[in-house]
Amino acid sequence: MLTKVLLDPSFRLIDTIFTDVDLQRIHAVADVVWGQDEPIPEDRLSAVAAELEIIVTGAWRHGHPSRFPQLRAILEIGGHLPPPADLDYAYCFSHGIRVLGCAPAFGPAVAELGLGLALASCRQIAWTDRAFRTGEPNWSHTSFATEIGDTFTLYGKQIGMIGFGGLARSLRPLLAPFGCPIQVYDPWLTETFLRGQGVAPVDLDAVLSTSRVIFVLATPTTANRALLTGDKLDLISADAVLVLLSRSHVVDFDALTERLLAGRFRAAVDVFPDEPIGTDHPIRRAEHAVLSSHRAGAISEGLHNVGRLVADDLEALCTGRVPQLMQVAQPEIIRLRD
Repeated sequence: MLTKVLLDPSFRLIDTIFTDVDLQRIHAVADVVWGQDEPIPEDRLSAVAAELEIIVTGAWRHGHPSRFPQLRAILEIGGHLPPPADLDYAYCFSHGIRVLGCAPAFGPAVAELGLGLALASCRQIAWTDRAFRTGEPNWSHTSFATEIGDTFTLYGKQIGMIGFGGLARSLRPLLAPFGCPIQVYDPWLTETFLRGQGVAPVDLDAVLSTSRVIFVLATPTTANRALLTGDKLDLISADAVLVLLSRSHVVDFDALTERLLAGRFRAAVDVFPDEPIGTDHPIRRAEHAVLSSHRAGAISEGLHNVGRLVADDLEALCTGRVPQLMQVAQPEIIRLRD
């Protein structure tokens, strides 16, 4: 008998997540319930609750997991693990229910844009384009610097990473051709592990004060909300670039905006406290910032990568094997989630 799987992807759309091939793979190993873009109605869910073994969902809205006596795995496809306010993780952990997240699917695409944003800042690509279109002179044979500071190459520059999870590990090989030494602040990882990954473990102040390019890659938790306060941001050197990729949660965004408007350092920003950010938000006036509208991971290739990971791990679960690709919810991290 096939494993009964609830496919309830909303807010995601099935066609944007799954290719035809991956959907066929899922249907080959599972008895799929629902499988529509809209959330499953409560009466339909109640009718099959006793039989469901796996739930694939864009957001946990299915009530307490105890209502599913056969449940053994929850696979989220929204982009981050369900918040503890929505899902009782203690119950899941104590009852052997795996909670798996799709974040690793976005790692390569987000890392690629992160590299692009860093280069756009280091080499002043965005500023040069803007100046060219407005007719301001910035030809290399007449001016080698601007009010934003000198352009510089990424080759050999000290890289700092705040957080060394899946996103950082996708970014690291993209930086390898540039020969950049990498130092990392991640309080959840041991120094031995970090050194084994070929990076130098340092404290937060060292990352901020001694790195030429700083990537903010940390997963948001209650412990790192506004971790980069105004005082911490003041440690960044004037010729450095801050690349904000993971979540704006990690930064005091008002303090960051103030410093960018003052020209303290450069930054590239893909995530904001409110999205879409207001048209009157002052960061839009920051000449020292490259701004991206949270486009790092949610592209068609990245979304189809979600479907592939889900299909792979679902196939493993349905055939009595161990899932290998999705993010596993860890009790130590979940305790600090908002």
